[in-house]
Amino acid sequence: MCRNDKNKTPLLLLLLLLLLLPAVGGCVAGKELQDARGAAQEEEPWPLLLTDDLGREVVLAGRPERLVSLAPSNTEMLFALGLGERVVGVSEYCNYPEAALAIAKAGTFAEPNLEQIVALRPDLVVAGHFHEEKLARLEELGIPVLVLNPSSIEEIYAALELLGRAAQVEEKAQQLVAQLQTRLQAVKDRLANLPAKKRVYYEVYADPLMSVGRNSVIHEIIESAGGENIFADVEMPYPKVSAEAVVDRDPEVIIFPNYHGTEGFLAKEILSRPGWESIRAIKEGQVVGVSPDKFSRPGPRVVEAVEELALILYPGR
Repeated sequence: MCRNDKNKTPLLLLLLLLLLLPAVGGCVAGKELQDARGAAQEEEPWPLLLTDDLGREVVLAGRPERLVSLAPSNTEMLFALGLGERVVGVSEYCNYPEAALAIAKAGTFAEPNLEQIVALRPDLVVAGHFHEEKLARLEELGIPVLVLNPSSIEEIYAALELLGRAAQVEEKAQQLVAQLQTRLQAVKDRLANLPAKKRVYYEVYADPLMSVGRNSVIHEIIESAGGENIFADVEMPYPKVSAEAVVDRDPEVIIFPNYHGTEGFLAKEILSRPGWESIRAIKEGQVVGVSPDKFSRPGPRVVEAVEELALILYPGR
């Protein structure tokens, strides 16, 4: 009798195990479903709270699919992040990349057209600090506005990453910033151990004479390219300067923005200025025009500007 009970025991255990398997499987499947739901919630951060460059809190209810840019630098950032297909409106001065020229216009750089912006049905407007007066009206209409105002290369990186968060392309933004940092570091490495930095005068405007102080992106471009901005001691980003001050500081290279193919005319005008014949840059013919957009816009092409200026200053390197 005992022998028969022992023979039945393994059979009973097997039957019990078979009965428990669906329950165990259900628990595992339930946990997997719960994990999947949790992961989905992590991937969907809405509503998303952002802080823009004016310190304003901006709330996005969902992934913005229709973007309007009110500044050329913002447009360049959006395209650099691969968001060109989502841009439905730009300012009339947004001319880079070429694809931006075909996009609907939302007013000028200085005067955005609110009616045109609203008609474009944007999910997000990317503005500049000078558009503050327009922000309240757009937000009253339920249109979120993100203000970007980078004034240094590091702040350009931060603006790219902020846009990446807003548009849900964070990984792309991080990759782009890393690439720009690598390129900038490569320039600095090539210019290491310079015997002396070349003195640079950047002429923003001719009448009245205007240059760049230390609180401008162009100043940082000059410094990153191994140059010494002759007005680095001036705090104003774009100070008016005197012709005598330029002569006294004796730049070795003069850089000016080449607007619409005026390089030859402007270079000739600078070279022939009375009283400037003693300046080293004038004596050696080191007067060079550069792209005003590339040098003045606080956007992703800033590193390209550094590379270009480094070649002008130190072609042998």
